[in-house]
Amino acid sequence: MAGSSMQLLDWKRIDKGALVGRATVLLPCGLQISDIGIFTRDGEFWSQMPSEPMRDAGGQIIKDERGKARYRSPLKWSTKALQDGFSQKLVELIQAEHGAL
Repeated sequence: MAGSSMQLLDWKRIDKGALVGRATVLLPCGLQISDIGIFTRDGEFWSQMPSEPMRDAGGQIIKDERGKARYRSPLKWSTKALQDGFSQKLVELIQAEHGAL
């Protein structure tokens, strides 16, 4: 049975550039999402749904003008407000269970 709030199932700290770590959550509807990135810049924190490198028709990774791989996520929130609310709640869960980020 689905609960009434999001649950943090796993947290792995990484600290690589803007990436703080990766989380796994269980949403109230029963959907489990793994590999959610938690990022920081200028004292702000946000989450990003799991993503994978974009590939061309030949299977090669597509890169931007700086030579960095481009990524896409098959999961997207329908509004920025939903994305921001999810990010805020997830950051709060991580801080409550694991201390300051």
